Amino acid sequence: MGVAIRRIPLDFPVSPTLLASIEALSDGEWLAHVNRACYDGEWDVFPLRGLAKYQDQSPILQAFALEESESEADFDNYASLQNCPELTTFLAQLSCPILSVRLMRLSPGATIAPHRDHGLCFSKGQARLHLCLQTDPDVEFIVEGESVHMGEGELWYLNADMEHAVYHRGSKDRIHVVIDCIANDWLRNMLGLPEYRELADYSVPERQAWLTKLAEQIVSCPHEERYGLRKPLRELATSLANLSALDLHPDIFLDTDFTMTPYGKAVSMTTAAQCAEEVLRTAVFVRAIHQAISERLHPEQPVSVLYAGTGPFATLLLPLMGMFSAEQIQVTMLDIHAESLEKLQALVEAFGLGDRVADYICADATRWQPEIQFDLIVSETMKAALATEPQVSIFSHLVSSLKPTGSLIPQAVELTANGLYREGKRIPLTAKGRLDRTTASDFANGNQQALDMSAPLSERCSIQAIEICTDIQVYGHHRLTAYDCSLNLPFVIPFSSSTQQFICGSETSKARGVVQLAYSTGSEPGYSLSLIPSTTDTAEIEGQE
Repeated sequence: MGVAIRRIPLDFPVSPTLLASIEALSDGEWLAHVNRACYDGEWDVFPLRGLAKYQDQSPILQAFALEESESEADFDNYASLQNCPELTTFLAQLSCPILSVRLMRLSPGATIAPHRDHGLCFSKGQARLHLCLQTDPDVEFIVEGESVHMGEGELWYLNADMEHAVYHRGSKDRIHVVIDCIANDWLRNMLGLPEYRELADYSVPERQAWLTKLAEQIVSCPHEERYGLRKPLRELATSLANLSALDLHPDIFLDTDFTMTPYGKAVSMTTAAQCAEEVLRTAVFVRAIHQAISERLHPEQPVSVLYAGTGPFATLLLPLMGMFSAEQIQVTMLDIHAESLEKLQALVEAFGLGDRVADYICADATRWQPEIQFDLIVSETMKAALATEPQVSIFSHLVSSLKPTGSLIPQAVELTANGLYREGKRIPLTAKGRLDRTTASDFANGNQQALDMSAPLSERCSIQAIEICTDIQVYGHHRLTAYDCSLNLPFVIPFSSSTQQFICGSETSKARGVVQLAYSTGSEPGYSLSLIPSTTDTAEIEGQE
């Protein structure tokens, strides 16, 4: 399904009559392509077929309103196509449902910059075909780094979801008929693609081989090429959802199936599954856990792993399980939701990995008492700034079940703070917090201030809020930093109105004091903000999260 571009063995004899009729079209009937940021020079369009409801409306809608329907019945031939009987006859030979048809003309000297038409490829249900009517030897079409020249009368398939570009260095117009159609078995055969099989149709060894190959791709991908993992990781999420009969994106999803624990929100099964679609989040954790397991491999005993908060996919560990034998790794799967564990167990068996699982535990990870110690404890039950979810309480409860040489994953969640000005500027503050093995042990031993942060304000300013930034050392050098994923988005806590009045009061006031960020592990985990002023008798001015 990953073919970039391929010629279809179906030629069209381009007649002088057809070219003459196209040449006779007035320039006023051609429309400049609307995406001006995508090209230099002249690139214009003439609609031949499109959505029927726009047939008598603006030519712009006829030419560019192409994504509102995927049903062939909603499209119709425009009068311009009916006046091209040769082309109509050729299109009838395409035994696939045709949606839109456009003439596209690229003038000499024009360049179409590298870009993607997201989702427009065979594997995602639609296909783009190019029928070349007129070209020049010096027109170059590049798809994913592969350069091709489409000859006159040739029909080509283009995977438009891949990056592609066109460079016209010739002397006459390049004119293509661009056809968007629905992918079907006829087109698959014309392209010579293998028959598509769902993961459910694979044998157990085939599924395991597929999963292991994907895991090896994630683990071996150089850091600078990490964004190339988007496709395989999204394929992973979609394939696991299909195999477990889980609707990853319900039409109406209100996320009402979460569980509120005494120490925070345990997200629903569907929300947990959707986390797999965050590409860098999944990739970095998988790579980090692979390193942590590999460093602990021992010929005499398996590496023992506790995965607390698996969700239905155990996304951070399941892909790796085929890379290690049952003698090398034993995993305890724990989740608070029985339905998640049921789907996970079915997935594990579907991949033939059941011998790598020591046990499935349906329990609250902040209360369950393990009977053994583990080499690794994996729990990614958090949001930015450690808000809402019970990551801190899970680690503080389970840290005593970690072997002396063991590791929590993530190894450290590092928190820093900025002051946000009224003008939109920010100033770094000295406040820092860190959740790691030591901090988790401190919480376990009763130190509820182990994550508190503070920073002095040395002069009057117009700070309106405090921004908490979250960096994650997953393991070793594997890190997630600013904006890599939702866990690294800035978390803003505004000052209360009384605090802002104190900070931004009169010109003569000098608002010196200490910003305090106190972390709570209660039912709504997170930071609360207060200011201890040093130039007023007010004992404390508070602002809540």
